Amino acid sequence: MRRAAPNSPGVCQSSLTRRQLLRYAALVGATFPVASAIDKGWLLSAHAGNGQAIPQNLELVTVTDTEAVITWFTGDPTQPDQFGRPLPVAAPGRVLIGTNPDPSTWHEVGTHGSTPYHYVEISHLEPGTTYYWRAESGGIPATPSATPGTGPASAAPPSFTTMVTPPGREIGRVAWLNDLHYGEQVAGLAYSNSSLPRGGLPPGFPVDPKHPYWRFMGQAAISEAAARGCTLLLANGDLSNAAEPAALAESKRALDAFGQLGGTTHVAPGGKRHYFVTRGNHDRWESGPTYSSCTLRGDGLYDCFDDSFTAGFVPGTTHFSITFGNDRARYRFVGLDSNDKTTTGVLRQSELDYLAAELAHGDATIPLFHHPASFTASLSGVPPIDDGLDVQDAMKFRQLLGKHDNVAGVYAGHTHRNNHSTNTETGTVPYFEGGAVKEYPGGYTVVRMFEGGYMVNFWKSSTPEARAWSERSRGEYLGLGPDYQLGALTDRNWSYDVNARRKSHAR
Repeated sequence: MRRAAPNSPGVCQSSLTRRQLLRYAALVGATFPVASAIDKGWLLSAHAGNGQAIPQNLELVTVTDTEAVITWFTGDPTQPDQFGRPLPVAAPGRVLIGTNPDPSTWHEVGTHGSTPYHYVEISHLEPGTTYYWRAESGGIPATPSATPGTGPASAAPPSFTTMVTPPGREIGRVAWLNDLHYGEQVAGLAYSNSSLPRGGLPPGFPVDPKHPYWRFMGQAAISEAAARGCTLLLANGDLSNAAEPAALAESKRALDAFGQLGGTTHVAPGGKRHYFVTRGNHDRWESGPTYSSCTLRGDGLYDCFDDSFTAGFVPGTTHFSITFGNDRARYRFVGLDSNDKTTTGVLRQSELDYLAAELAHGDATIPLFHHPASFTASLSGVPPIDDGLDVQDAMKFRQLLGKHDNVAGVYAGHTHRNNHSTNTETGTVPYFEGGAVKEYPGGYTVVRMFEGGYMVNFWKSSTPEARAWSERSRGEYLGLGPDYQLGALTDRNWSYDVNARRKSHAR
């Protein structure tokens, strides 16, 4: 039997759907300064101001059983930058924290020197314990930003409760990454269309060609996932901007720094690191001279993605199955391709048949593919933007899962948001959409696998340039990005109890 573990950290409050996000963006777009300033471009090295260092945009990003991550920004609201956002102003910072509501009992952690982009990682917390806290710069408390869809408690509740690990011993760690978008020229487009001003809707943030955000964001997420002890990395789609050979090659080089692509059907925790990938809608088949060096698949279409990552797939396919664990417990991850040539957001019958065969092995199994298959994702799209899998394909997928009692979860990307939901066909099985690597909230997910379940935690990439870009790109969607992309605390930090202990039947 499976049961959902209590969502212990923080306050759960729903975020904007994509439909609501675009509606609000349309209302404010006529007056939002970024719409007229965006063509000026931007440099990450742009100077910081010398005015007021007002602490703002406070977020409690990560809560585990023993750790928490708190971020905020200091800037001068009276001095807007070229995007109409407060000019960054450096200031020192610290966090005060304690188990008593009385602030006089709190102790100081994470004291650091002057920066506009504050990141404090707190360790040595006690599991299942409620903590009260305050972040401040220059003696001024940091405050969360208020947005139309959520209140301040959604991003930074005044107290939080650390998580409790699932039953049994921890057996290893897996990294989940999605939406790296190597080669992208404009960030923050819900709908790409080259005929529209600044590349689509809403107006986007152009890349610095000398120092592209996708390069340092990808490198930071991959290296930090390895540093946090992950030996399996799953990059779930949109590795490139438009399947350009050069972009795919660079994304592969970045992932190769983590470990070996494919090369095995089982990854041992604590052993050699391996990674596997799925195809996203940005990685689909393409036509034209840019792609002519890749394998021709018919109808003038070239598959550059398969050429780059074929070593990670079952020969002749673009799917894979990999087990992770030890002699005590084992999980199975089944990666599928939610594309068909140039058509995206679909699951061919061959992919469903492959999944059914892998589920028959009996391991605690987590399917993953780029497009979300949850009912929530189907609801939140607004044409021409689709948030999830084709509705009929999504129903067939959920009905297939409903016939098996060893489904342990479903992992997707595509929406660039942290979102956790369940569906009637599959009971308590969690469906997770991960925040994008390449832009706000800018990070990766570490999944700690236990004998009796797993714990999911989203981490923001913490390098200085990643912090700066995450803050800049939170201005996407005309300033409403945090309402949609960050998710509630329980969307990005949650656990699930499922028995993964080894069974007697063989593979």
